Amino acid sequence: MEHRIVKTQFVADLKPGMTADTVFLCADVKSRMTRNGSYFADVRLVDRTGDISLKLWRYSPDATLGLEPGACVRVNNVQVEEYGGALQLSQDTSSFGRSITLCDVSQCDLADFVPATPRDVDEMTREVLAAVSGVSNKPIRCLLQSFFGDPHFMARFREWPAAIRHHHAYSGGLLEHTFNVLLICRQAAQQYDSVDWDVLCAGALLHDIGKVQSYDYDRARAAAAMSLGGVAVDHIVLGMELVARRIAELVSDCPDRSSCASPCWTSGLTLEVAHLVASHHGTLEWGSPVQPATIEACILHHADNMDAQVNKFERTIRESLASGEGEYRYSELVGRTVWMPPRSEFRE
Repeated sequence: MEHRIVKTQFVADLKPGMTADTVFLCADVKSRMTRNGSYFADVRLVDRTGDISLKLWRYSPDATLGLEPGACVRVNNVQVEEYGGALQLSQDTSSFGRSITLCDVSQCDLADFVPATPRDVDEMTREVLAAVSGVSNKPIRCLLQSFFGDPHFMARFREWPAAIRHHHAYSGGLLEHTFNVLLICRQAAQQYDSVDWDVLCAGALLHDIGKVQSYDYDRARAAAAMSLGGVAVDHIVLGMELVARRIAELVSDCPDRSSCASPCWTSGLTLEVAHLVASHHGTLEWGSPVQPATIEACILHHADNMDAQVNKFERTIRESLASGEGEYRYSELVGRTVWMPPRSEFRE
C-alpha cells in the first residue's frame, strides 16, 4: 500500500516558540538580498489554514533543487519565530536535505494544503442561483443565467480566488466575495428607497467577473498570478468586455427572440450594467475609470470595499498570535495595528 503523509499540524496551530514538524505546500520562492549583500530565499509555505514564511539564509538555487511552487516541503523540528507581527521559520540553506526536505506530492492530500474558503461552496452556489432566478427584469435575468447557468464558467468561478495576496486570496474566494457582496447589497436595497434591485443584483454578481480572466490560477500548486490580460487591462476592463459581449450575443442569437414578450436590452439598461462594473472600485486612483454615478453603483462600491476590508480582518484574526488577554498587533495584511481578540473568543 502506498504510504500517505498525514498532516497533523497546521499554520493556525503554530505559535512562537513551538516546534514545527509537518508538511507544507510551497506557494512561492523569491530570492532577496540582505543589507550586507548576501542572498536569502523567502519561501511562502501554505496549508488550508494560512501561510508562513520560511527564510533560507545564504541562499543558492543550486543547493535547493526542486524547491519551487507546487512542491511539498517537510519541515523537521524547526522552531517557529515571530517577526514584524507574523510567524516565520528560519534556517540556513545548508539545512536543505536535513531539517528541510521535499516530499512526494502524490503521497499528500491536496485538501490539507490548498488555502480555501471556510464557507460551503455548494451552499453559496445555490444562493447565487436563487438570486438569479429571483430577478424579475427578463433581460437582466437572461444575462445572469448565461453566466451562472454555464457549467464551464461556474467550474472556474467556484474555484478562483478573488485576489492574489489581498482579500479572499484562496480557492473559492471569488465566489465567497461575490456572495457576501450580494448579501450586503440586498440589505441595502431593503434599507434605502429608489434602488432598482434587479440592476443592483446584476452589479453584485458581475462586478468581479473579469477576474476569471485576469488571474491564472493553478489550484494544485495554490498559485495565482496575473494573466497577460490582467496585466494589460485588469479585471474591470475585462469584466466590461465580457458583459458587453454576452449582451450582444443575447440580442443577436437568442432563440426566443421572436416569441419573447419581454422587451430586450436597451442602450440605457446596457449602460447601467456597464457602469456598475466600471465604477465598483469607487475612485480613479483605485482603478475605476469612472466614479459611481447611480445609487446602485454607490451601494455596490461600498459593499465591495466593505467585504474586502472585513475579510482582511477576518484572516488576520484567524492567523493571529493573540495572548489569552487579547492584544493590539500590527497586521501587514490590514496595514495598521488592529485588535486581536483572545483565541478563546474566536468563532470556528
